[in-house]
Amino acid sequence: MLKRIFINHKKIPVPVPIRSLREALDWVDSTLVPPGHVVTRVSLNDMLIADHADLGAVGKVPLSESTKLELQIDSPAELTTQTLDAMRNLASAITGGLKTLAVACWQTKAQHRPSELDSIADDLNLICELLDHVSGLVDRSHPELAAIQGIGGLMRRIMAQVSLARANSDWKACAKLLLNKLEPLLQDLSVEAESLQHRIVVQMDGPFARAGTGGAKP
Repeated sequence: MLKRIFINHKKIPVPVPIRSLREALDWVDSTLVPPGHVVTRVSLNDMLIADHADLGAVGKVPLSESTKLELQIDSPAELTTQTLDAMRNLASAITGGLKTLAVACWQTKAQHRPSELDSIADDLNLICELLDHVSGLVDRSHPELAAIQGIGGLMRRIMAQVSLARANSDWKACAKLLLNKLEPLLQDLSVEAESLQHRIVVQMDGPFARAGTGGAKP
């Protein structure tokens, strides 16, 4: 039977008989997950469990004293700050290469195609997905969220304009959109995301958020 688990890298003894992964996750959820938090990662003997909400046959795997079970438990606030970090880093990476790409677009003949435009489109789509994820996690009372959602709407509009210019092989139009519209928008996004991130970090409290683990529920 399982004797210990690791939650947010801290070793936790298991004082009840646990024979399977399903039993282990049920016990953790009922006793160790604080209100408003969720299990976001499960690793069994260094193997990541892709879908711990639907374990299937994996949930019946027997556990022993030597089993290494690791879990990550996060709050919506922690997930939001992680997502905002990823979004800011991606926005910064895109911004850093925009001028070079714009010059390449301006100099490209109509019959050719700037190869980096496709990767920029993929990155912008990912930013929009991250924006949607943040919108589902954050309290709508935060004024920064409205600003970020507005930026997301404008970004989708610019993406549509870039797609149209690409379809017409109008690379000079692409260059203008990248520099005149997308670059300042990404800068605004980074500012608003940092402001929201700071607000959320200030509001994060409680021993679980600070220490990385929680106690048993009453």
